[in-house]
Amino acid sequence: MSSPQSISTSEPSTTRPVSSEDIEFFASTGARVVHDESPLGSEYNTDHFGKYFGSTTVAVFPRSTEQVSKILEHCNRNAISVVTQGGNSGTAGGAIAQRGEIIVNLRDMNKVRELDVISGVLVADGGCILEDLDNHVRNHGYIVPVDLGAKKKCMIGGNVSTNAGGLRYLRYGSMHGTVLGVEAVLPDGRILDGLFTLKKDASGYDVKQLFIGAEGTLGIVTGVAIALAPKPQSAQIAVLGLADFNRIQKAFVLARQTLGEIVSAFEFWERRCNEIVVEYEGYESPLSGAHEFYVLIETRGSFARHDAEKMDMFLDCLCKQELVDATRVFRDTQEMEQTWLFRSQMAEAHGKSGCMHVYDFSLPSKHQYELLVAVKRHLQDAGLYNVDDAPVKDVTIFGHIGDDNIHLQVIAREFGGVVERAMEPWVYEWVGSHAGSVAAEHGLGAHKGKFLKYSKSPVVIDTMKSLKQLLDPKNIMNPGKHIALA
Repeated sequence: MSSPQSISTSEPSTTRPVSSEDIEFFASTGARVVHDESPLGSEYNTDHFGKYFGSTTVAVFPRSTEQVSKILEHCNRNAISVVTQGGNSGTAGGAIAQRGEIIVNLRDMNKVRELDVISGVLVADGGCILEDLDNHVRNHGYIVPVDLGAKKKCMIGGNVSTNAGGLRYLRYGSMHGTVLGVEAVLPDGRILDGLFTLKKDASGYDVKQLFIGAEGTLGIVTGVAIALAPKPQSAQIAVLGLADFNRIQKAFVLARQTLGEIVSAFEFWERRCNEIVVEYEGYESPLSGAHEFYVLIETRGSFARHDAEKMDMFLDCLCKQELVDATRVFRDTQEMEQTWLFRSQMAEAHGKSGCMHVYDFSLPSKHQYELLVAVKRHLQDAGLYNVDDAPVKDVTIFGHIGDDNIHLQVIAREFGGVVERAMEPWVYEWVGSHAGSVAAEHGLGAHKGKFLKYSKSPVVIDTMKSLKQLLDPKNIMNPGKHIALA
């Protein structure tokens, strides 16, 4: 495996080197400061899958919103660029500082500010780890709606900033609906106090939405108010083995019709994905034997017997219509956790199998399998796949059928080079021409902004750039990424 690649960008840097006086100022705010004359270690300067790396020498860990305000005010006044970092679990390089920017890391801002058990609303610092928040509210009969494979590491401020989707989007929806309010520090240090905790508000522009998916380019999300979901009283998982993608689509329609409101997740993956998880993670496959496709269906409800009856009826319908080759139901808590672990570690396993070029698209379901076929054919025609000593080892797909989000993995022997040149912009053009989005849930980050034109109109892109210029005229927040590349 080759060494990680640095992030390329077309936008000139606006930052100046950080001086000893700057470091003294950051420390004087009460924030913890880590710095060195040479770049800090991989914890700060390497992304989750080792594709992007940075060169920051300074990481600042504020403990309060007021400290963040002082830090950004100083940076704005002195033209010091800033990259916000949380759990550094992203896959698009958005939290990596490669230009000498300082990192502002929110891990020390990890307090639950308020939990209203009557209305089911949580207010928390942006640096709270997602799993910790979920464990906290479970004790009071609730769950955090968003659920991610990186939940042990990712932070709620980063989830908001990247508009994280996750495993149960089908049931609970997006961050745009879950987030009730946001507290953010603007690039000039002003605190935008928008921690509204009520579910209805028609009093003007919904400003919080600007920060959901902005990836740290408009400010730093320091606090979040979230509408929680009731903790389910019953849950079950069914794993299906199917012969082709068309049967997955038919099974999904039948699940919506038969299981109705209790469906919380509908995930799929192909045979090679299953093999990679077994090989590189050492987990046992949830189904015996090999199948061309696998589906994981989860239901969450309030009455176990009723839900089990609905699941049994659904599986019976699948068998009668000859849509499945195998089924297995899990109702034991530990078995369900292990089954979800198998699915949620799929990206990790692919990352261990080689240099993973990961593509995160929204695509109409009728085109999802077509994408896999088209990519394999494109790479094979280029002599890069399915030949002896080919640069590409594997091409796979898995994803969330319920929200049209598909993850395409091209596993190569090295990052960049001939594989990336063959895939880009070709794959983004293909997705755009089939009414898809070039970034479904991973964000634009350090690389995908230049492909935004394939799924957004020029007027939409210009509007985004105008918002960036309005809120960050000195361009200190995460420069050279996201909309800057469009």
